[in-house]
Amino acid sequence: MVDLLHFILPLFPIILFIFLHKRRSPPPHKTPPPSPRKLPIIGILHQLGTYPHRSLHSLSERYGHLMLLHFGRVPVLIVSSADAACEIMKNQDLIFSNRPKLSIPNRLLYGSRDVSFAPYGEYWRQVSIVQTID
Repeated sequence: MVDLLHFILPLFPIILFIFLHKRRSPPPHKTPPPSPRKLPIIGILHQLGTYPHRSLHSLSERYGHLMLLHFGRVPVLIVSSADAACEIMKNQDLIFSNRPKLSIPNRLLYGSRDVSFAPYGEYWRQVSIVQTID
């Protein structure tokens, strides 16, 4: 009985912490677009098959014109209608114009300060102007 108590007693605070932490964390505001089930490492790459354009067309018929697919571990937003693409490119362009943060350029290029890897913003515009002038 004492051995069981020594085992359960240290687990109680850990379980209590996990329970309270999950209870306190706010639910996500935005729901992601629909997506098919994915495998842990390869995502949905196994579903693309020999003709990826046909597979993407059938997925868009099933999940709609806006869907979130995982190619490997990378989430990719697929837009398959002209109206949705126009909305994204014209009205929501600042949200989608940024680059992903990669660790290697961050280490090698002084915190991603190169024009190729710099995040979109005022610094990128200035560096882009300097690059065009030279």
